[in-house]
Amino acid sequence: MGLESDIKTRLKEHGADFVHYVDISRLSGEQNKKFPRAVLLGIVLSPGYIRTISEEPVRVRTEEDEFCLKEKKTDRLADDIADYLSEKGYSAYSQSEKNICATGHYDEKKKITPLPHKTIAGLAGLGWIGKHDLLIMPRYGSAVSMCSVLTDAPLETEPCTPGESQCGDCTVCRDICPVNAISGAVWTNEIPRDELVDVFRCISCMQCLALCSWTQKYIRNKKE
Repeated sequence: MGLESDIKTRLKEHGADFVHYVDISRLSGEQNKKFPRAVLLGIVLSPGYIRTISEEPVRVRTEEDEFCLKEKKTDRLADDIADYLSEKGYSAYSQSEKNICATGHYDEKKKITPLPHKTIAGLAGLGWIGKHDLLIMPRYGSAVSMCSVLTDAPLETEPCTPGESQCGDCTVCRDICPVNAISGAVWTNEIPRDELVDVFRCISCMQCLALCSWTQKYIRNKKE
């Protein structure tokens, strides 16, 4: 079994729904920390959970919230894979919340990290950044939790074309935001995050995630 298959099997057995190997060599050294490749892993949120959010006008997440639990799980999986790659003799850096904070790669004042998982997902051709500043995947909408591992392991990356915004004239996320944190601007690679969303105003109610038309398409097509 090759390294790629071994990692994918390991992650899938522990609950990952998708795993991709991504070429990040084109990024700046500040972003990729001099690593040429990344392992991107994700877990999909359940349709039932999304429906629950959709039915609540304002939702404040708790530690037992499904999204929080799956965020913690993707982080643990990333830490595990980083340790596994290190044991194999490769350099690896987990981008779990705990690790980026411990190593000084999260700017608390600006609420930003040099290389968000969604940027890696975009390079993998998995989707685009919506007007709500979240990744949108054609299959799942924004109903995903992700984490990533940067590495020099000789993983065979998947050739792809980064996606362009498919949001069009849709303004659902902007219109339903209870604190008017979303400007409604269309994402491009050049647009700063702060022109899309005011992260300091956001209350993490997740209405924009749940009511995004692509997320709603996912739950309509998925039977639990």
